[in-house]
Amino acid sequence: MEALDALQFLKKEVAGIAFFGDFSDAEMEHVYHNGHFKICKAGETIIREGNVDRTMFVLITGATKVTRRFEPEKILAVLKPGTIFGEIEFVSRQVRSTSVIAMEESLVFQLEEKHYSDLPPEILIKIQHQAVKLLLERLETIKRATGYDG
Repeated sequence: MEALDALQFLKKEVAGIAFFGDFSDAEMEHVYHNGHFKICKAGETIIREGNVDRTMFVLITGATKVTRRFEPEKILAVLKPGTIFGEIEFVSRQVRSTSVIAMEESLVFQLEEKHYSDLPPEILIKIQHQAVKLLLERLETIKRATGYDG
């Protein structure tokens, strides 16, 4: 596969993810130019609990696990292709509350803090909106799983 074909394939994979569903082609081009694709080896830590950074990730291929420092052997979640992670810290500057580790060779698209301010305001607003929407969906899933009615 030629490099240009590979880039088009990767762009298509990212654009097909629901998180980016409301983004225009021009907005997605801004996102691509301000992020990059990275191959993570099995066992590589992608997000380290306790760090403060503003990097958001999209898992393109592979699988990752979410763990916490006090129970590193306990897997809190397994993330599959199409999953967005690190989005809350991307918009809020909170300390990373979990670690994310590649379970196998994985390809991620990452949008880093240093390029965040280069994005047009309308894209920043869409990212923040989608991050809040994603957080609410995850909270609802937790509520259903735990039987919480509040």
